[in-house]
Amino acid sequence: MRTAQLALAPVVTAPSVSAVSTPAARVTEPHSHASSAGALHLTRRGRFLLLGLPTLAALAFLILGAMMLATSLLNQAQASSAEAPGVEAQVITVGAGDTLWSVANAVESEERTQVLIGQIAELNDLSSSELSPGQELFVPVD
Repeated sequence: MRTAQLALAPVVTAPSVSAVSTPAARVTEPHSHASSAGALHLTRRGRFLLLGLPTLAALAFLILGAMMLATSLLNQAQASSAEAPGVEAQVITVGAGDTLWSVANAVESEERTQVLIGQIAELNDLSSSELSPGQELFVPVD
């Protein structure tokens, strides 16, 4: 009979279910794609929110500022060299017995006497129609 010698390979047994489920028995391998433990990995949306929105906001403020500057430069108030609007008037001294009607009638104007009385009262801030001798009145001149 012939005898043969057989070499036995070592037997590796699979770990039991209880050994795998315990935290101490778990073996974690480091991620090969992480460069450092505290690295922040952003998605496309995250990069847009972190970089794109502030950039868009800054661009919007720049455009708004440029528009405000342009409108202020184009819309400047211009000083006028024309005379100030107003009424040309002469000064008349009221005599004894004069009334607003007689003063307005004495003025050479194309306006009606009633309109002139209103203008005289407005120019002189008169609250009543009573006049006193020696009072000076501004009377409109055409």
